[in-house]
Amino acid sequence: MYNLDQCIFVTNNDRVALKFKGSAKEIILLEEYRDVLLKARDLIYAGHKLLTHPQASSLKPNQTPYRSILLYGEKQALDTDAVMLIEKAIENFDKWQDIRQTPEYNAKIANDYKTIDLSMIENIISKL
Repeated sequence: MYNLDQCIFVTNNDRVALKFKGSAKEIILLEEYRDVLLKARDLIYAGHKLLTHPQASSLKPNQTPYRSILLYGEKQALDTDAVMLIEKAIENFDKWQDIRQTPEYNAKIANDYKTIDLSMIENIISKL
């Protein structure tokens, strides 16, 4: 239904960027989780289709430092459901950060969170 070569990855996970480099239409590698949400929101407002849930895991936004979101590169009519979903994800992120900031993890633990994020994206890619 969707071609990977027409997808846009918005991520702060260098492992996702490396894995799909050359396979996707575009990979936008950012520094922070919140930046990923904001960039995905901007792309949704520009007419790109949201393909993955912006909070697709049981991890709260203050538990993991990594998030990857997949969008379709071809522009379409504005999807108000996707707009509401991404706006709610940004609101939830801010709420959880106010409760407790995401910890600074050591390299091993950070890599584990990167692996979780990568595996979620790989699972979605296999179903495109």
